[in-house]
Amino acid sequence: MTLLRAIGFPLLILTVFFGCWRLDRVFGWRGVEIPWLGVPLFLAGLAIILWTNGLFLSLGEGTAHPFAAKTARLVIAGPYRYVRNPMMWGVGALISGTALWVGSAGLWIALAVFLTFISLFVPFYEERDMERRFGEEYRDYCRRVPRWFPRFR
Repeated sequence: MTLLRAIGFPLLILTVFFGCWRLDRVFGWRGVEIPWLGVPLFLAGLAIILWTNGLFLSLGEGTAHPFAAKTARLVIAGPYRYVRNPMMWGVGALISGTALWVGSAGLWIALAVFLTFISLFVPFYEERDMERRFGEEYRDYCRRVPRWFPRFR
């Protein structure tokens, strides 16, 4: 069961991503292709994802996986000083960058699905789980750091 939980969620995400990309072929869709913008956006998203995952492994002593191998410690370093969900920015940049890079209309649907999912998943599951696990430390962090859009002061 643990193995299923560990690989099931990432497989679901990849299935939605590649399934939406496949819609281009099935329906003959063609999106806007701007590789000079898409590639850097993709790479920026990938860098953010790698950075935040590295922080989870090194500082949090766990992973970003919401259902298996959760962090033992609250991570508030790096981009987490400015926004509580920088990995979501990374995934959004990766999806939109790929869409622009390859000219995929279906990947814009994947981005919409992703944004809808995280707008529900983060407040209704992830934040409640974090508050249960980290208590006052997490509540204080939430008071200081915004959920989605950074405040640079």
